[in-house]
Amino acid sequence: MISEKERQNMVQFLMMYFGSDPNHLNYLTDCMLEKTYEFAYTRTLMECDF
Repeated sequence: MISEKERQNMVQFLMMYFGSDPNHLNYLTDCMLEKTYEFAYTRTLMECDF
């Protein structure tokens, strides 16, 4: 289980990455939020390599 602060940080990062509405991200389960964050963060790292 992730803490509220971790959740807020992940939602903030995903809002910047995807440009999505935070209300949609608030309904994700912890597991889905973590997987989505890992995907977006990995993509960000890959984009930096190019």
